[in-house]
Amino acid sequence: MLIQFNFKNFKSFRNEASLDLSAAKMTEFSDRVVSEGNDKILPMAAIYGANASGKSNIYHAFEYMADYVIESFKYGDEEEKFEEYRPTPFLFDSVSSDAESSFEVYFTIPGDMAEKTYHYGFCADRRGVTEEWLNVKAKTARKYASVFYRSTREDLLDLSGLPKSSRDNIQVALEKQVLIVSLGAKLKVSKCKDIRDWFMANEFADFGDPFTNFFLLRRLPKGFIDDDNVQKKVIEYFASFDEAIQDFDIEELPQEDGKDNSKSYKIDALHKMGDSGKVASIPLKQESSGTLKMFALYPSLKEVLDQGSTLFID
Repeated sequence: MLIQFNFKNFKSFRNEASLDLSAAKMTEFSDRVVSEGNDKILPMAAIYGANASGKSNIYHAFEYMADYVIESFKYGDEEEKFEEYRPTPFLFDSVSSDAESSFEVYFTIPGDMAEKTYHYGFCADRRGVTEEWLNVKAKTARKYASVFYRSTREDLLDLSGLPKSSRDNIQVALEKQVLIVSLGAKLKVSKCKDIRDWFMANEFADFGDPFTNFFLLRRLPKGFIDDDNVQKKVIEYFASFDEAIQDFDIEELPQEDGKDNSKSYKIDALHKMGDSGKVASIPLKQESSGTLKMFALYPSLKEVLDQGSTLFID
């Protein structure tokens, strides 16, 4: 579960910004928080602000961090390739535009019976990774213990918290554009793989991007066409915010001559009529924009609720 996300010098954010999900110490809404280790955490947060105030860049900062953790081992020692992938710094002053960007998270891993809290982060500039760290704290501990740390400024690489059998392989293969956690996961080092997998499990839905939005609104939940149980769960999901939708009617459309063999379907939402027990059929595409977005979000919401991961929505 995400506890806190901090980042600095990324796009429109020059100074450090923090998305902190720690709950305030008040008892009025105690039923709205989740216990993680010794902490009380908010399961959801909303960010409000004017146009061009940076809301989307908080989303993009976390998305960038996740992508880099998952993919960085691919870059090797290719400075030209990395230049295109480096984090985009704040460009409106001469110092920040050439400075490093930083990203860090505090989180717990779903299913961890020991309820450890992890603190992972890295800094990167146009040449590669300048600093990276992973710390872990047991539920009963007061301080974090270091798993690994690297710094190009101090010319330091400390892998003492990783298995001895893995240290030499990481040290030999590590390039300046590659994260330890990404390389370690590729080398099947369990402590690194756990962190990488946490980032992989998180989901993103960008309704602000017209290209992404087009495909989101046309994505059906897996098994929705053929599996009655999936349809039932989708109906229950809709009932949680729109009791008028009672069911869905799905009809396979005949294929046109000369078209490809992909199947297409006509999907109607069945609504309860206000003055009788009957239902009225409305094409799903004629539902409100909000309803269509909630339909498109269902696969991601189900995934994160099942896994205990995090969903970022713009």
